[in-house]
Amino acid sequence: MEAEQPRVSAAAVCRRHNIATSMIFRWRVQFGVRQGERTELAAVRVSDGAVETVGLQNLLPVPDGMEAVKLADGRKVFAPTGSNPDAVRKHVAERENT
Repeated sequence: MEAEQPRVSAAAVCRRHNIATSMIFRWRVQFGVRQGERTELAAVRVSDGAVETVGLQNLLPVPDGMEAVKLADGRKVFAPTGSNPDAVRKHVAERENT
């Protein structure tokens, strides 16, 4: 997202984060982002001046043999095809509370 800002050099962003410049271009292709096109990659919530990443939405394809289960807060998790969605939600909630 940083490299997509106007007048920002992809190379400078890569140097700052110590990644290969080619990775930005690979991610652009992978996530369907075209240079110069504004694309919201992550939803953020601003509260009391703090920025919190809510999550990336719809960027990853559902893997073979899996299905997406939507959680109460809007996030999605992948579970094996045929899983009981309520059981998946319960399992995720239990894991997050430990």
